[in-house]
Amino acid sequence: MSVANPYNPLFSADEALPFVGREEVFSFFRQHLVGAPLTHGLVLIGRRGLGKTALLHHLAGQIDERYRLCLVPLADLDLSSEERLLAALTEAIYATLEAAGVSTYRIPSWPTASPDGSALNARAWFKDEFLSVVMAALRLRHLLLALDDAHLLFDALERGALPQDFFAYWADLLGTYERLALIFALDAAYEDRVLTTELLSNPTLHLRLAELPRQDAERLIREPVEGVLSLDPQVVEGILALADGHPFLLHSVCRLLFRRSEERHHAGPVTLHDLAAIHDAALDQADEILRPLWQHLTQNEQSTLIALVKLDEQAPGEAFSFDALRGWLLGAGYAMGKTQLAAALRGLVYNGLATVQEDTYSVPARLIADWVQASFRAAQPSPPVRPARLPRARLPLLGLLVVLIAVMALGIAALGGLWEDTEKDSTPGTALPTATLSLNLEGTRRAEFATQTAQALPTATPTATQTPSLTPSPTVTDTPPASATPRPMRTPRPTRTPITIAPTPAPTLTTGSASAATATLHPGG
Repeated sequence: MSVANPYNPLFSADEALPFVGREEVFSFFRQHLVGAPLTHGLVLIGRRGLGKTALLHHLAGQIDERYRLCLVPLADLDLSSEERLLAALTEAIYATLEAAGVSTYRIPSWPTASPDGSALNARAWFKDEFLSVVMAALRLRHLLLALDDAHLLFDALERGALPQDFFAYWADLLGTYERLALIFALDAAYEDRVLTTELLSNPTLHLRLAELPRQDAERLIREPVEGVLSLDPQVVEGILALADGHPFLLHSVCRLLFRRSEERHHAGPVTLHDLAAIHDAALDQADEILRPLWQHLTQNEQSTLIALVKLDEQAPGEAFSFDALRGWLLGAGYAMGKTQLAAALRGLVYNGLATVQEDTYSVPARLIADWVQASFRAAQPSPPVRPARLPRARLPLLGLLVVLIAVMALGIAALGGLWEDTEKDSTPGTALPTATLSLNLEGTRRAEFATQTAQALPTATPTATQTPSLTPSPTVTDTPPASATPRPMRTPRPTRTPITIAPTPAPTLTTGSASAATATLHPGG
């Protein structure tokens, strides 16, 4: 029997995806949704991929039955104006009451205009006419309005799509209706702005979502496929090493493994070979959450993460001390003080990119380190490297080799007539030109053929250079134009006075260059 893949890193309300743990989160909501009416919104803060949306979808079955949960995904709504947002909220609340069996015949629909023909006051209508009827229809029950991706409201405020007193308006609604409660689930990058917003500024009503503990992460791996496919014990450990307790990464790796097993009709257990085979695909999917997180880091946090990853590359799975991290940074040319490094490490721990235990730091998930290496290895300059020195014992042999090469080059040039004058002269003393190797011998040869004439044949006299240039050879036309004036290319004949030939010094052998440093990671994106 075919079984649907129970994993999906991108949560979908239409799929029955596995959900484990989060008891402390549900306890938080149960604790604050009883007693005195709330005058502030409840805030659920978490990085992308930690399961905020999935948690909200399971919240209805975890809180007091007196609450009617209306979950509104703001990412699916038109936030171009406050009127359109309130109209969408009206429809969502109406659908929630119908699903809960609450009588809705008296609840008004969104008006196109005011009864007197004037412009619609959306705020007044939503507060005085719509919500008043809704709360009456609920009788003694409560309306819990949960706004997912609530950080989009801050973006709309910045664009000017929503009025600056938008949150003040909702605070007024809470003060008017005691049985109304609000939940705002938003990205951790907006946490500072939450604290400066009056409606959301009570820190005791904030809950920060973290990775799953190991026990829950292992349950998420095993329970959804129990009885469908078997996992080698080492595979479970390998998945935890790759993804730690991050729900997105866990779902990503498990989904790929299930698909691979499905291709062979779940014949045989999932092995470490399967885990290695899906590694690159899991790394590509991890980019979905790691790249935005990297871009949100400060320069010092990026540099510190690179240091941690580089040290982990040398000793995988190890934890590193503060001094070890600072030593690598200083050696790589990052002038970072102890206070700056301590702040950067706190930021990495806060963002789930590093773990701290007994004053040592490590990368929590293998996929994080692999993603940093794969994304930034080619662009990051390596720490200063001294040029390698050849052993002293090899220097005489290298010198002898250079001399032999020079002698062979001179012999080949002599046999080929490279220094032979094309016009015979009775005077024996003829100056010899200095010969050097050309980077493009074929191009030089074709240039000579293109310029020779019956009156003057060229004498091959390459110009002596210290360092050959890597510029491309010019395009050569084999037959010169008829109108071209022949130009002699040979060296002018010397005087008849004998010239003493000075020996040409042997070239110096360079073993390396500091500019050939191996590229590695860098903190830029």
